[in-house]
Amino acid sequence: MILNAWYKVGFSDEFETEELKRHVVCEKVLVFWRTAEGEVVGFDDRCCHKRMPISAGRFLEGGVVECPYHGLAFNSEGQCVKIPSAPGAPIPKRARLLSYKVIEQDGVVWVWPGDAEKIGNVRPPATPEIVSPDWEHIIGELHIKGNSVLMIENGLDITHFYPLHGNTIGQAADSVIEFDLTTGETNGCDSVTVTRQADNYPQSDDFADLLTHQQADSYSIQTMVGPGTIIAGRTLWPAGGRKENKDPKCLKNYHFLTPIDRKSHKYTYVVNMPKGQMSGRDPSVRAVDRAKELFKDVFAEDIWAIEKQQEMCELPDGEYREVLLKSDMALARGRKVLDDLYKKEL
Repeated sequence: MILNAWYKVGFSDEFETEELKRHVVCEKVLVFWRTAEGEVVGFDDRCCHKRMPISAGRFLEGGVVECPYHGLAFNSEGQCVKIPSAPGAPIPKRARLLSYKVIEQDGVVWVWPGDAEKIGNVRPPATPEIVSPDWEHIIGELHIKGNSVLMIENGLDITHFYPLHGNTIGQAADSVIEFDLTTGETNGCDSVTVTRQADNYPQSDDFADLLTHQQADSYSIQTMVGPGTIIAGRTLWPAGGRKENKDPKCLKNYHFLTPIDRKSHKYTYVVNMPKGQMSGRDPSVRAVDRAKELFKDVFAEDIWAIEKQQEMCELPDGEYREVLLKSDMALARGRKVLDDLYKKEL
């Protein structure tokens, strides 16, 4: 696990004013709440007195949180402001909750579970479609019994579309499309981007349903932004229409990966489609409604593969040696970026 990174803990509308939320991020049990002033704050969930979970407490007048065990109360900066057993006595400065940096941006709440002094200019990736009235979206959240790096490798690769997604979005032709690979930074965070472009390219029936065009010019992109986010998108034009940008149909997906521990993570997907984009099979049906049905099955197939891999990762490798293919260049580059980030924490 990489601690010095931004991870999604929830969406903005999940954090009501003065309501305690408990999340586990990178083996750290954290508590979050939205203050009366509208800011989301995050702390270690243990009371500094006897480790009682603050998330089991309640709010008192003035927006302070009371520990349910001995009644110590804490303000929105984590400082203890009341000790019932010592009324009128000075409160030690060290009587406070351990705080974590939180950013709320584009409808997403993020936490940095590592060393706050190492944030520098790193910010969470932008996710403007989530809050834009011009886009429609579907959201799903799942707990996966697998290390989040396995999902990152899955997200950077479309050659698994066949056979894993052969009954949904995949086809064998996906495995042979040439790709370009670049590394750089996104909002100050190390990133890896894979792009694929193919003209006059037949689409699977399900992609043609979502994006209208069966025989199409196609452009797809997958970007790993640090260890916590994959941004993926696909645009289709009718065959021959890409250069003139004729009748483009598109989708843009955000995959948020929040490690719980080294063997499991919370996976949240947001599938975004332009408002008013309709199904290719039935123009009276919104494409986003088709996507809701389709991607439930697609992501279930991914999760099945991730959890099977995790089972094998927990066994001794013995004489086994992994063989990487040319199509795994993006995966290998992603591993290198993550390995470098991890080494910086040692």
